Amino acid sequence: MSTPEITQSTVRRDRQALGSLALIGGRFEADNTPLFKALYQRCNGRIAICSMASGFPEEVGAETVDEFRSHGFYAELIPVFFENRKESAYDSGLIERLQAFGSVFFTGGDQSRIVGTLIQEGIETPALIAIRELYLAGGLIAGSSAGAAIMSGPMILGGTSLNAISRGVDSSPGAKDDFDAFRLGEGLGFFTWGMVDQHFLQRGRIGRLIKAAELSGESMAFGIDENSALIVQGSRGEVVGETGILFIDLRKATFDDGEFAVRSARVSFLDDGDSIDLQRGKPIPAADKRRTRVGRASYRSPAPVRRNAFASYGLHDLMLRLVESDPAFYSKDSASAFDAAYGNQVTLHVQRRPRRSRALRAVRSGEIRYTALNFDLDIHCAALDACPLNESTQVLRPDPAPEARLVMLGSTPIDWPYAARKTLLGELREPVGVLATASGEPTAMAERYLDWLASENIQAELLPISLHNIERASRDRALLKTIDRMGSLFFTGGDQRRVTEALLHCAEATPVLHSIVTAYERGTPLIAVAASATALGARMIAEGDSVAAWRYGSSEDASFSGVVVERGIGLTRLGLIDQNFLRRHRLGRLLMACTAQQQRFGFGLCEGAGMIIHGNEREIEAIGSNGVVVVELDLDRVRLAPKVPDPAGVRLYMLEPGQRVRLDDLAGATAERSAAATALLQEALDDLARDYQLALGESEQVFNSPQWLQTLGSPRALH
Repeated sequence: MSTPEITQSTVRRDRQALGSLALIGGRFEADNTPLFKALYQRCNGRIAICSMASGFPEEVGAETVDEFRSHGFYAELIPVFFENRKESAYDSGLIERLQAFGSVFFTGGDQSRIVGTLIQEGIETPALIAIRELYLAGGLIAGSSAGAAIMSGPMILGGTSLNAISRGVDSSPGAKDDFDAFRLGEGLGFFTWGMVDQHFLQRGRIGRLIKAAELSGESMAFGIDENSALIVQGSRGEVVGETGILFIDLRKATFDDGEFAVRSARVSFLDDGDSIDLQRGKPIPAADKRRTRVGRASYRSPAPVRRNAFASYGLHDLMLRLVESDPAFYSKDSASAFDAAYGNQVTLHVQRRPRRSRALRAVRSGEIRYTALNFDLDIHCAALDACPLNESTQVLRPDPAPEARLVMLGSTPIDWPYAARKTLLGELREPVGVLATASGEPTAMAERYLDWLASENIQAELLPISLHNIERASRDRALLKTIDRMGSLFFTGGDQRRVTEALLHCAEATPVLHSIVTAYERGTPLIAVAASATALGARMIAEGDSVAAWRYGSSEDASFSGVVVERGIGLTRLGLIDQNFLRRHRLGRLLMACTAQQQRFGFGLCEGAGMIIHGNEREIEAIGSNGVVVVELDLDRVRLAPKVPDPAGVRLYMLEPGQRVRLDDLAGATAERSAAATALLQEALDDLARDYQLALGESEQVFNSPQWLQTLGSPRALH
């Protein structure tokens, strides 16, 4: 497919349009009622769904229609797809259906597919002309993820922040097929106020957005976070959603080809309810926002948990920490990332300036909401001879009692068979404190677990700790005492990043986390489901699948197309832990992540199974059904790399339910396997081979299944 090349003369049209725009940063969740309500008000409840960005447009389109209808919309999928673009974008009947709805929603996927559908051979199609007419007449043009990326004139086609700053635009022939290669193109030009990027804070995209704005000649840029939106009417933008947006003001910034990629950029974090005067480039905080006050709890030193500069919410954490700082002692901080291929270290420097920067907050329904205005940002890029020491460390070094244990579960035990569930219930001590910190709907998730535990006649209570209330929870002495008196602490599943962002809030261990660690050290069992189990390790696999692992490898850059590994809570340092292991074919990503992170052990928690890590961390025990796949790497011999399926230095074991082993005797303890365990390992290897073929297709490297069978240990276990 071809996309029009970006030009310095960005399209500047429709500034006087009567309609409105909704730029949604991706992961638009079905329960985001405030955002659906905002869209409903601007389209009178009628909207056409366009899903040409997706490689599966009919399926994604149908799902999106159902979500909109569940919120009361009259919605319909218009089958103008990339695959049928030669006909559909010119079809008068489909165009009439678009016009009848009056408003349009673009789903996520690949932004170049949207542009390639609506602009063909450099000429706007009748479908795009009709959509522009809807906008001029007062309709809503909305889009999520790729659907937001196409809104601006110049458009980012792909690339990570590290690649953008360290390497610049990739114009090589193969760049088109590499989503991590930094590339630019031209969008549809509905949003005329500057450059746009999406999945912004969650994927650490500050570097690529600033570089794209510089190269495109844009003086303002807007990073829209996930499940959040910038809704534009005329010259006013309003922020709605779960987190917010980052507004980047480059009007006084300087760029050069030396060590500083940018100096004196100004960045503002705008939260739900905040707005911005786009004509003047002036952020406007919500009416309930007040200046933060300096107190005993104010931060007075840099963040102790050092993170990759482009890690998920890394910049966000630094800014919020400076919002809650005492600027007389602590007004600036930094984070770095290293490009090993080019030998460059990129560092973000963030500073809260006196009399210019503003730090604001509000408390809504017990949740603290922040706004940060006009903070300074410099980006420094320096050549280094060698990789610096990894700064992504934890501040916690727990010293648990011998009887302490971490119980890691591969899937929710609510769905386990009774026999497997009975073993787990025997590990619980009453009362059980339920923490749904990982969930996007913590109250609903916690109630589900409380109902289940009640059905098992186990006393339990909710510990209301979430990302949005963590500061208040950390000051709640009654809550901290409740944590202390719990017989066991139970973390539900969800998203591992919510756990780390909450408990290591603003890159520092919270009083809530200190209370949890103290309880664990004293012997209180910690039970963690799926994503929470991943988060409790020193390092965690944050996202990516095995196909991406074979194709790209692993990185700490949150926008990386392969497997992303980030710092975890640090309650155990045994190795990397993965979950929902068999059904989601995760052996490839666990192997590649362990190799990149130089971790000797990796643990794949199968569905319906779990692993007990005993206090001294020298013994592990499998519970439930199925079991735990254990990866052991000889770090001096392992040669795994993207596109290289070499099993040298790899050993795979199956820890079966009821087995308790010492890690230094894995081979001996697991030499005799049941037929069921051997079958599960064989299934994992079959999936590994299939994922390799999906990733590489016809490759020079061959996946040698017989060689991989030898990683399973003693030959007698194969008969």
